[in-house]
Amino acid sequence: MADVAAPLARWLDRHVGAQGPWRSAPMAGGNSNETHLLRGGDGRRYVLRRPPRAAVSSSAHGVAREFRLLTALHGTAVPVPRPIALCEDPAVAGAPFLVMEHVGDALSVTDTVPPGWAAHPGALTAAADDLVDALAALHRVDPAAVGLTGFGRPDGFLRRQPGRWYAQWEQTACRPLPAMGPLARWLTDRLPDASPTGLLHGDFHLDNCLFAAAAPRLRAVIDWELATVGDPLLDVGLLLAFWGDRPCATVAMPAVQGVSRLPGAPPREHLLDRYERATGRPVGDLAYYRALALYKLAAIVEGAYAQYRSGVLDTPYAAALEHDVPALLDEAMACAGLAVGRR
Repeated sequence: MADVAAPLARWLDRHVGAQGPWRSAPMAGGNSNETHLLRGGDGRRYVLRRPPRAAVSSSAHGVAREFRLLTALHGTAVPVPRPIALCEDPAVAGAPFLVMEHVGDALSVTDTVPPGWAAHPGALTAAADDLVDALAALHRVDPAAVGLTGFGRPDGFLRRQPGRWYAQWEQTACRPLPAMGPLARWLTDRLPDASPTGLLHGDFHLDNCLFAAAAPRLRAVIDWELATVGDPLLDVGLLLAFWGDRPCATVAMPAVQGVSRLPGAPPREHLLDRYERATGRPVGDLAYYRALALYKLAAIVEGAYAQYRSGVLDTPYAAALEHDVPALLDEAMACAGLAVGRR
């Protein structure tokens, strides 16, 4: 860990409830906002979140919005890290940032079952059930009741999505992606009746949750920078698009929910049934929401690939987007019943 710069250390002394010396280290994950582990002089740990040095989209990096959301959800049935402090003065650390609790003895699960889960029969089903229960709890929250009036623009939310993400892709496009046009048209032409509005995470899947290392128990949902108020079935679409068997031979982002394709993992139908029972809300046109979720994700992360191509961003995650983005679009096309291969 490295020593924290003096202006930030002084701010932490005043606002976190602990004293330095402060040290920090980057944490894995957090491909949108930067995430750093902080350690105070007494050994207690915290997490600092700030926008990246080279932001792809300002809307995806709003730490003040994320802090507001964590504050609203803390104490509800939705498991989130406890928010501690927000700094909106970029002079302190070069950008606004938030500080939240560090969820100890917890990890993000990707394509490998944690060794500590071996003693728990049906561990992957238990983890899936916790995952769905947390999502259902989020979608049952009344935004106004927790102080989130005006947090998003729910009116016309679903109708805006195809055009919004197409426009974002156009702003950062660095190569032809022929599937974007047909998908935008299909999503616009087949717009379903919107579900009742509610809070949505915006990037909900297993990897954006922290589970206990010793048991398949969900400890916290993290990475809320894309959260808003709109059609919550978009969250369901992404979760189930990445769960279990995939529609194309080349799998996009294979580590994401990779455990869902291991023996013992429950099928997609198990998660869908549990969600519908927990919310009392039928999902309806799941193919539409799966296609929209994958299309949206492709539009967002293509911006990171453009930064990789320009030399601004150099990470294995960004390099892999050369193949992952076209694969996401192939899967979206397959969900939509369109001809795959128009990359």
